[in-house]
Amino acid sequence: MVKKNKLLALLLLVLFIFFVSSCNDSKVVDYVAQTKLEQTFSKTSSFTGADGIEEVTLYQAVDGDTIHVTDKAGTILKLRFLGVDTPESTSKVEPWGMAASKFTKNIVKNCKSLVIQSEGGAATTDNYERYLTWVWYQAEEGEDYRLLNLELVQEGYSFGKTDGLVRYKDVILNAATQARRQGIKVFGETDTTYCYNEAIELSLKELRTSLDKDGNDSEYYNKKVVFEATVVGLDKNGTYYLNDTDLETGITYGIQAYSNQAGTTGYLNTVGNRVKLSGTVVYYETGGVYQLTSIIDKMISKNVDNIKLISENYEYEVDDITPEELNDTTSSTCNVKLFTKVKLSNVVVTDTYTTNTAGSSSNGAITITGKIDGKEVKIRTLVIYDRTGKYEVDSAKRVTAANFDEKTIDVVGIVEYFNDSYQVKLLSMDDVTFH
Repeated sequence: MVKKNKLLALLLLVLFIFFVSSCNDSKVVDYVAQTKLEQTFSKTSSFTGADGIEEVTLYQAVDGDTIHVTDKAGTILKLRFLGVDTPESTSKVEPWGMAASKFTKNIVKNCKSLVIQSEGGAATTDNYERYLTWVWYQAEEGEDYRLLNLELVQEGYSFGKTDGLVRYKDVILNAATQARRQGIKVFGETDTTYCYNEAIELSLKELRTSLDKDGNDSEYYNKKVVFEATVVGLDKNGTYYLNDTDLETGITYGIQAYSNQAGTTGYLNTVGNRVKLSGTVVYYETGGVYQLTSIIDKMISKNVDNIKLISENYEYEVDDITPEELNDTTSSTCNVKLFTKVKLSNVVVTDTYTTNTAGSSSNGAITITGKIDGKEVKIRTLVIYDRTGKYEVDSAKRVTAANFDEKTIDVVGIVEYFNDSYQVKLLSMDDVTFH
């Protein structure tokens, strides 16, 4: 009898230990609250210098793990978060990518203070010249700083990425393990905002007229679509402009597309190519425009991408646009001209301005103000580099404002919306005629 009681007691002890252990295993730990910013910093601390830490100002929120900031010297720094790899939301859209982007943007736009910290010593960059960094934020003045990289993992917006890490490696791993056990977001949940369905086939007119200039209030928003269009313009950063003219009305409709992998076929890389393609309609907050992304998702082809070439050297017309048409922001049809290729004729240049911000992708871009029959129009160039020797250039061989000053020009470009007004984007000096 004594022996049986001992066995029973032992069994109860084992069950108790298992129960306690199970309870401890299910306990959710707030690793973000436990992790403190222990490195001190001051107004003179430099992230790119020996300090490896600095309080900065947000310049641009790009996606879940990429932001651009301005340091105390006024230089724009492009940052890639250490320890995380959130799903895509720019060149393509993946489940939880838009949610991760929204989560990061909400924090960095509304926090009271933003501090960036290197892995140790002076910061290093990746292959895209982005500084690799830990990002700390202070939600309210006087509160402790929180490690955003860690929070992305803890909340399930990103898998942990610990290869090569020294700082915070263990806590990133712990947070990832916990999120995986919980099965939250990227670790197992369905993203209700992501379109898992087949692409919807439609015309560019149907898509375009469903969107306002902000890309919202459309049944196709965040949906996959398929349509035909002609490539009418592109830039070196992976932005493409697609147009299609409605045969019934003669009205041309346009959309902006983005793909950093489209060069795998080259179909988007040639102006005049008529293509059928599929992608996801998103609102690109950084540029303040809607656009098509996720070009490569195998929706209409068994090949590596979903771009089908219909014809080369497709004939399309470039219509003249008047100052009245360009500057119209009130009529119900004013949005129709967005992203269409147009021509401004006999523009008398009255003023030029060159962007001069270190680290900005627009550093060297030119804003041209001109008049047609006394009515003002705006033209904005890309950062254009001289390849012919015909143009005045600066030390970086960029085309300069001096080339346009007090000239009369014709310009072919893409209509875009910026600062509550329309302007024409000049993509190449080949699209300028000097009188």
